[in-house]
Amino acid sequence: MATTLSTRGRNAACPGCGLVLESCTGPTHAYVGASPACWELYGRLRTGRDASDARDTEPRLRRLIQDTYAAQHPGAADRRALQSVAVHLMGLCVLLERGGEDRRLMPVLGRMPPRPTLDLHWLTPPSPNGHLTIADVMGAGPGQAASVEAWARDVWSAWAPHHATVRGWLDSECVSAS
Repeated sequence: MATTLSTRGRNAACPGCGLVLESCTGPTHAYVGASPACWELYGRLRTGRDASDARDTEPRLRRLIQDTYAAQHPGAADRRALQSVAVHLMGLCVLLERGGEDRRLMPVLGRMPPRPTLDLHWLTPPSPNGHLTIADVMGAGPGQAASVEAWARDVWSAWAPHHATVRGWLDSECVSAS
């Protein structure tokens, strides 16, 4: 679903989420598939500018924002994007299905296996990749934390055809070993 935030000038859809924003030039990420305008919104949300919730006291909320945005903007099928999508989908699984918190994610996802035994492979992104976008969170006002949660669940649900693969990655010995 495409949402229009601005009707001035030329508009373009974000290649990741489909959000229609006024075209602009600006930085993007090397392997996250976002338009410059959408990437700028993510930067504002991530840093707490234009936000109603205090991100510095909500590590789970910060993690949900990062994982959801990256999963909704998977980029192209190259090694860095593949690894990024895998890690962020595992993060969503841990946070949304397994009662995980930020402090529990880092020991699981923040270290490399002793050798490359984890069978990460490109997962074909869903289309649409969720029905909610960062614009829904930005426009939520005081209910922003609930909107982040809804956005995360929406994107995680869109990836349902790959849930078994993501759970398998999490349950493999090289990721879950202490």
